[in-house]
Amino acid sequence: MGGRIALVGPTAAVARSFEARLASRFPGNRLAPVSLRRFLSDRRAPARIVLCPAGGNFADDLAFLRAARRRALWPAPGAELSSAIAGLRGFDDAAPEGMLPPAPTRSGRRTALLLEGDVTPERALGAAAAPSPRHWIAERVQCVRIGESVLEELRRLGIRWSVLDPVEVVAVAASPELARAHSRWSRWVPRAVPIRVIARPK
Repeated sequence: MGGRIALVGPTAAVARSFEARLASRFPGNRLAPVSLRRFLSDRRAPARIVLCPAGGNFADDLAFLRAARRRALWPAPGAELSSAIAGLRGFDDAAPEGMLPPAPTRSGRRTALLLEGDVTPERALGAAAAPSPRHWIAERVQCVRIGESVLEELRRLGIRWSVLDPVEVVAVAASPELARAHSRWSRWVPRAVPIRVIARPK
């Protein structure tokens, strides 16, 4: 499948260092090297990514994959919520400021809060202070314009996230050492994601 694939690394320079070595493995695709931070702030970022740890330090590589899991690899809502949201978004009269009420499931319980558009710290903290569900659904991870400190505060309050347009990890470009330790980080990436073993350039 052709299209754009983001090569997401801890820095843009690290991501660029993988570009030539990965080009033959993704023929017909345009590879866009980018840092994780930039990827999270770019509303036009591709939904398909290759995670590219630096490969120079094992502990740093694990920290990068953990950060990607915490901030970028948010799941889609479950099937029942997705169906409810699809019906809810079919109406023309959206709630003020793009905040839709929790989508009711077949049981009639309101189990999630759909946040359309950008989610700022002020908006998030306001929603957290209200008696709303603790499951929040954003459109994309790039719409959540919140720093790590506020995200951590929301986690402590029990907020969990999902997104309507989740990121698809098409591969992890791992050093031989990281690939051998797959069991240490496999829970942080979707199951069955291919591992592309790439030695660090000398």
